[in-house]
Amino acid sequence: MLSPRYSSFSGYGVDPKRLRHHWRQGCIPRDSPAFRFLWIGDTGTPGGRAQSEGDINVLRSRTAQQAAGFALGSLLANALAVIATAMLTRNLATAEFGSYSFAVSFLFFVALFFEFGLLFPAGRLAAVADMRDRRDIAGSALLVYLPVGAAFSATIFGLSFWVDGWFHVGAGDALRLAAVPAFAVPFSLVLQQLAQGVDRLHVASFATVLTQFLLVALLAVWLRVGGDLDTSTAVVLRCLALLVASACAALWLRPLFAAVGRWGRELTRQAREWGFQLFVGRVLSVGTYNMDVLMLGLWTDSRSVGLYVLAGSLATASGLPVIGMAAALFARMAREASIARRWLVGASAIGAPCALLAWLLAEPVIRIFFSARYVDAADLVLPLALAQLVRGVTGIFNAFLSAHGRGIELRNAGIVLALSNLVFNFALIPPFGAHGAAWASLLALVANLIAHAVFYQRSYPLLEN
Repeated sequence: MLSPRYSSFSGYGVDPKRLRHHWRQGCIPRDSPAFRFLWIGDTGTPGGRAQSEGDINVLRSRTAQQAAGFALGSLLANALAVIATAMLTRNLATAEFGSYSFAVSFLFFVALFFEFGLLFPAGRLAAVADMRDRRDIAGSALLVYLPVGAAFSATIFGLSFWVDGWFHVGAGDALRLAAVPAFAVPFSLVLQQLAQGVDRLHVASFATVLTQFLLVALLAVWLRVGGDLDTSTAVVLRCLALLVASACAALWLRPLFAAVGRWGRELTRQAREWGFQLFVGRVLSVGTYNMDVLMLGLWTDSRSVGLYVLAGSLATASGLPVIGMAAALFARMAREASIARRWLVGASAIGAPCALLAWLLAEPVIRIFFSARYVDAADLVLPLALAQLVRGVTGIFNAFLSAHGRGIELRNAGIVLALSNLVFNFALIPPFGAHGAAWASLLALVANLIAHAVFYQRSYPLLEN
């Protein structure tokens, strides 16, 4: 909250540097006199206001560029992913591909628990900081991640001895071999948050593209030199590609390490205040949303898992433009008082035709690239593509609440998604298998969207035009 001295600010005798510091920490609301002073300029002259308006126009242009770049990068990454998946499906048996898909899903599911709310504040701090501080924040966040990644690798190695006994798959050997290069898996989940905070979203896009490019290259080399491909080799190559791409992205963020103590303490403080709440909400929402693959492995077989993951990857491509839009708006959202209605309208207008296109193209794409053995996956694309549409619109609310550090609201929305996922998955997967999992995902995401909208309206004014 704004202190009384800033609430009664009249424009005289206040240090602008101190005001900027409080604004960067998110302590000054947009409707306060102090914010108007900063927005108009230190002198309070009309020239300062005109300059700020010019900055806002530039920001809008950069937002569009970042969103377009993210979407194009994601589309390129998905094109490369199609090539990589085609190479895998044509060189692995259906059950082996299912085990590979399960192992990758298992890695990303466990990775959700290895962030602890420490890195989420880094994105928000960077979004309201100047350029020098952004690089210091990035450096501090990278150092904080090192023990997190090491702990994740050790956990994966330990869990690998029990996975095959818990689920109807053969992924234990693959997880053991991939435990060390899997060091980068949790980082890939927070890279976008950090990159959009430092206003370098293209770095996250580059990392996604590079990961898929390296995977295609490594698979091509292995198939040409090594010959046969199995589940363990495929998982290890996937993790190696992710590790190299993450290292390149970390360097491209241009981190500085001169103020690690200062920003490390600030990250820890904000993690205690709201970051951990957001972390809990993310684990509850994303974790249970991704549990459908694990539940399929528990109640069905490797083939069902493979078909479901393949359909999910095709449907995910339809949601990329809207996800890119939300990511590009993150830095701007940190400075806005409410969500603009046009953002939600744009997300719906973009997401709906993309979902329809994904459904219409699913079967021919599967036949051409993945072989007729996987054509049954096309039946799962429609509900999963609709789920991506709903997820994209929800992402606007989620990004805004995250940019404002609303950990409690995000946690509560996560609880709604978690409970919905559990109810629908337990109700639909045992009798309907992969089809039940697909429709359960859609229903749970609808409940999550309603929860986000309700919690947003309780905390912020009505939508702007």
